Parts: sequence; C-alpha cells; structure tokens
Amino acid sequence: MQVNFFDYVLSYQGGKKSMKFLNEMQELIPFDAIEKKLIEKNIYKPNRGKCGRPSLPSKTLIGALFLQSWYGLSDPMTEELIHDRISFRKFLDIKDEDTIPDETTICKFRNALMRENLLEMIFAEVRTQMMEKNLILNEGTLVDATLIHASEPKRKKDEYGNVISNEAHDTDATYTSKRGVKHHGYKMHIATDRAGLVTEVKTTTAKVHDSQMIDALTQNETKAIFADSGYMSKERKRLLKSKGIFNGVIERRVRGQKELSAKQSKNNQRFSKIRSIVEMPFAFMKRLMHYTQTKYLGLHKNTQYHYLLAAAYNLRRMPNLIIQRGG
Repeated sequence: MQVNFFDYVLSYQGGKKSMKFLNEMQELIPFDAIEKKLIEKNIYKPNRGKCGRPSLPSKTLIGALFLQSWYGLSDPMTEELIHDRISFRKFLDIKDEDTIPDETTICKFRNALMRENLLEMIFAEVRTQMMEKNLILNEGTLVDATLIHASEPKRKKDEYGNVISNEAHDTDATYTSKRGVKHHGYKMHIATDRAGLVTEVKTTTAKVHDSQMIDALTQNETKAIFADSGYMSKERKRLLKSKGIFNGVIERRVRGQKELSAKQSKNNQRFSKIRSIVEMPFAFMKRLMHYTQTKYLGLHKNTQYHYLLAAAYNLRRMPNLIIQRGG
C-alpha cells in the first residue's frame, strides 16, 4: 500500500521533550479500562454498523481531554494544535486527517462525561493504577485547599445611574476573604500522600471553610493526617487520638495563650516540612497547566473538571516515581 504524505510525516518524531512525555503518557493512561466504563454507561459506541460515520476511537477523545489539561488549552486551540503538532497526533494515534476531532466533538464528549460523573471515574482509574504499581505511599495523608477564581458580578445601570443588575455569570460561585482580600469562585480541596500524589479531590464554593472538608478527604486514613493550622480544632484532636491516628495538624495559639510552648513550636516546624508537599499539585496545576480561573459554569462541572486535572497531574508524576522506586 502506498504511504500518503500525512503518514510519511508522522513517521518522524516531533519535539524531543514533548514526544518523550507523551510517549510515556500513552503507556500509562488506562485507556482500555476507561473505554469499558464509557461503553457500559452508553457514552461511547465503538461501532455504528454500516450506516453513519464511524465513531472516533475512544483513545483519541480521552487523550484530547488530557492534552487540554496538561497544556491549558481551550477546545478551539486543542483542535488547532492537533492539526499543527506531530507529537499530539502521534499521542492520539491519528493516522488520517479525517480522524482529527473538531472542537465541537471534544466539547460534546467532555460534557457527556461530566453529566455522568465520569471524569471522577477517570481519576479513580488512574489512582487504582498508581496503587497497583505501589506508587502511593501509605505513610499518612496531607490536606490543603486552594481558591479558584471565577468572574465576578458586573453591575449594570440604567440611564439614570441606578443599578438594575448585579448578578454573576456563574450563579453557584460565592465570595470569601483571605488575608483581607476578597475572592469570588470555588475551592479545590485535595488530599495527597507524602510524595504529593493526589488521592482524593473535593470541590466547594469559595465560602466553605477548608476545615469542613477534611473528614471527607481523609475518611480512609488510619495512620496520620497533616494539615495547616486552619484545620486545627479540639474536637478533631480528640477524634484522631481516639482512632489512634497521628495528629500532624499545625497548632496555633488559642484564647488566653500568649505564645506556643516549645514542644508545639518544634512540632509545628516538623509538621510544616511534611505538610508543604501538599502544595506541589496546586503549584503544578496553576503554573504549568495554567489553571488559575474556572473554565466552566456551575459547581458540578467544575467539580468534575478538578478530577480530570488531578488525574492529569498524577500521570505527569508517575514516570519519575516509577524510576525512583525501581518499577
């Protein structure tokens, strides 16, 4: 069979760094397990028979969502870069230009997964794979949260200067104040192991206090919990002690206490070094994956997207961890 120009070009590697990274991801993403779940939920149909256009491979559609997450891409930019970058097409196993997904297809596929909570399923499949490879450390859970900005309400005035509308585009988003600065949007709450791999994700609106989510994030932890002083409470301290779980929550002064004891200060220094690892995923997502503000409207969609982000981050960490641990 004669090789066309498109196939000929694809026989060459793209940029060395991106090609190496995407080749690693191709091996690590549990495509088969995800496809099986999508078929069970009737989200993906691999064969449509003789009538109609054949479905795009699930690997292409799933892979496109991960590309969006790793590189912070919109739907139109994802379609454009799949056309433009050899490394993207090789990662998606695209052999013919007719099988490149357009922005509408990508959007519809992602929305279908969000409706059925299947981005959460993808996160769970990646986590299961990490556990099977013994990559998750069973040495305690670290907890933290970060604010994700959403566009604020814009005041609309009539011709006389009277305010006639002050509604946010995203009606689920709420306000909170941090260090005297007002924020509008959501909070992404995560739990990690002591290597910084994300083991659990929860999403709330901005007004929900961080401490309200610690129990949901650590419900399976039996050894130790580490968190900053915002999670400190007498009730939690007693509860952890009763369960035999090590309390690594940083302490702050309580009413009537002028300063921390020498033991508290020493413990805080030790716990702080461990707890700081939980900030790694947020730094990675915001700086390298360009996730600094919400991409979708509503609590449900943003919740599902945070699962996909966490899965993408974990996958990015896996190759180095496999090497370090002799996998």
